[in-house]
Amino acid sequence: MGDSAYSFSLTTFSRTGKLLQIEYALNAVANGRTSLGICATDGVVIATDKKLTSTLVDTAHVGKVEAVDSGSGMVYSGVGP
Repeated sequence: MGDSAYSFSLTTFSRTGKLLQIEYALNAVANGRTSLGICATDGVVIATDKKLTSTLVDTAHVGKVEAVDSGSGMVYSGVGP
């Protein structure tokens, strides 16, 4: 089994002895963007950097900060919903 870009097994080792899924996860983290949350006495500030890979993407339809319900929200750094 070679160093395939699409090996989905959790226990597949590369020729160098590394677990491929760990390498994929580390690469995804390295390509992620910075997110920040600040808790104040009267509220919370959540911010993230938005990096678009194409000029054809409409920035108005890409969000990295989402509301979960009326009292909570989330920010994500990778590929979101």
